This record gives sequence, C-alpha cells and structure tokens, in this order.
Amino acid sequence: MDKSAVNEGNECLLKLMLSLSEASNWERALTLTDQSLQLFQDDAWLSEVDTVYVVGHGSSLAASLNAEAWLAHIAKLRAQALPAFQFSRYADDYLIRPEKTLVVGVSARGNTATVAQCLEIAGARGAVTLCLSGEGDELACAKAARYRIQTDVDIEKRYNVKVPAFTISHIFLLAGAFKLAVQLGLRNGSLDASGVDYWQKQLQQTIEAMKFLPSLFERTCEASAAMIELGARNFAVVGTGPNIGTMKEGALKISEFCWMFGAGEELEDFIHGRFRELDDRVPLLIISPAGKPYEKTMDILAGCTLAGTPSVVFSDEITPAMKKLAAFIVEMPKIHDEYLTPLLYVFPMWFYGYHIRKSEGELVGEARHGLPAAKISFKANFNESGERIG
Repeated sequence: MDKSAVNEGNECLLKLMLSLSEASNWERALTLTDQSLQLFQDDAWLSEVDTVYVVGHGSSLAASLNAEAWLAHIAKLRAQALPAFQFSRYADDYLIRPEKTLVVGVSARGNTATVAQCLEIAGARGAVTLCLSGEGDELACAKAARYRIQTDVDIEKRYNVKVPAFTISHIFLLAGAFKLAVQLGLRNGSLDASGVDYWQKQLQQTIEAMKFLPSLFERTCEASAAMIELGARNFAVVGTGPNIGTMKEGALKISEFCWMFGAGEELEDFIHGRFRELDDRVPLLIISPAGKPYEKTMDILAGCTLAGTPSVVFSDEITPAMKKLAAFIVEMPKIHDEYLTPLLYVFPMWFYGYHIRKSEGELVGEARHGLPAAKISFKANFNESGERIG
C-alpha cells in the first residue's frame, strides 16, 4: 500500500473514532437498539430469568465483560461473560437451570460461528437466547437466537475504514448491552421508574462528555509520544470493576493497531505476577476513574516508581501524589457514575495504539501476517495429514 493510501486509511479511522464527539452520530444506533428492545419489552422472561451468560470473542468478549458488570449492578442478576468457544464446548457446566437463564451472543457482524453455536445449544437446552449484533436478517447469530438487539455496526463502512477494526461499532454494542440491563432491571423489579430515569441520564451525560474526544485524542498522543521517546516496547493495561472489559478491549486494540504485544490484567491481580515483568521500556497503562480504583492505583504507581517503570494514568481523580508518581496523566472528562466510564475510557486506549502506528508511517490496524481471525483455520489451510493445501 502506497503512502497516500496509508494516510487516507488512517485519516478515515481517526474520523470514525472522533465522530461520536457529535451527539447526533449516536442517534441511528440508539434508535435501532430502542426499536429492538420494544419488540420484546412485555415478554414474561424478562422478569423470570435470574442468570445471564454473555458470550463473544475479541472485542465482542470485551463488550461481554462490560455487559456482565451492568447486568449484575443494574439488573441484579447473576451474570458471567465467557469466551464463546468455552461456552459452546462446556455448555452443560453452565446451563444448570436453563429455564431461568438468558444467553446473549455478542457478534458485531453477527456471523461468528462459535457465537451462533452457543445460541443454538442454549436454545435447544431451553434457555432464552438473544443476539446483540449489527443489522441484517440473514446473520448466523440472528438466525440462531430467539431475540435480538440490533445496532449500527455499519458505521465503519460509511466512514470507509479499510481495516477490520471495530471501534465505534463496539461502543454501540456496549450501549445495546447497557440498555438491555436497564430493561431487565425494570422488569424484574430491581429498578423503578426513578431508577430507569437515573441510568438514562447517566448515559446522556456520558454522550455529552464525548465532545471532549478531540482534546482527549491530543492528550493521549502526547502520552504515546512520551512513551515512544522512552523507547517503549510492548505494554500492559490494567483496570477493574466495570472497566475489566475496557482493559480487555484496550489491550486487544492497541496490539491490533500497532503490532505490539500487550497484556491486560485486573488492577490488583497484576501486582501478583505480571508486574515483575515490567521494566523501563514496558509502560503500564492504568484505567482509574474516580472512586474505588484509586487506592490500588496508588499502590501500583508506588511500585512503578520503585521499579523505574513508566506509567500512564487515565483518570478524572487526580491528586498531587498521583502527579508526582505517574510518568504521564491523561485527565479524563468527569463521569458521575463509574459504571458509565467504559463508554469513554476505551477511547484513549484506541488513541494510544493509533498514534504509535501512525508515527511509524504505517496503516493502523493492518492485519499482521495477513491473518485476520476468520482465516486462522486448520481445515481451510491444511488437510487431515497436516499438509498445506494449495
């Protein structure tokens, strides 16, 4: 790919990521989701299920982890996010009471084979099944599910993005999962009308905070440049609570964007193992919105300072001690409720990887080895003797 094509591709991706700074660009996705939810808002199962499994792979698994937090916190359900392959092969270990269980399959394009398998297996066992994906009636996951929530995955196409990088469509999947949690909470009695109004206002406040995305991009690029100047190689991302999924998506997307190897770990658990692998060229990216993560963030910053490890903190709760210990701080817009921060805090993870790859003059998100996930297949490339086909 020539330089002009690389520049054009990178510019299209950046325009897409910054598009949500305009609140109007949310309208189509939210309308699709609301219309989907209206189709089954009066169904009895909404008040009867007490367990939810959310399955997916890659960015969809990250979205599933965010959904787990919302389903537990907002709808007060037993919720668990799982890799779709794991659930599909060990479904009987999870479907203990299928008649009280909802299985949500998350697949942006709606054709992930193992997600469809999960929905088929769960449906056959008597569980309620729901597909969270883009539009289209012929999608494998939509066919396999009893219900579905549609959202605007096609936005990537409209921005002519040249790489299979789910960014804004990922945000719209999150919004769909969030709205499902609110609807379940209303129907099972965990939320009353005032509770629903609270969460709707929190979502609206978060959408309004997206106007800061351009300035957030510039600030994150400063952090990326500082890490490049330090000779950074590879990275780790840590987060906790509702941002476990943000951490997962951040580590995944930075790796996909800039071809660096990255680890994603829970904030406290990281100290008990992977921390010792850091050095002065492996930066630690810390997702730390105001509130519960602060104490452990400061423990980690103390360790980074003692070990000489560069750290970048993403937070809206910045103290003098944090300023002194962190190598770089990206100040985030204030979000009132921590459970809405995943919708915003994932952006600087994307921006970080984007800037590193762009600074090298390469296409951000280009598939390494020419192997997107769908092409990593034994049967498509080898015969039963293990010999290469073609």
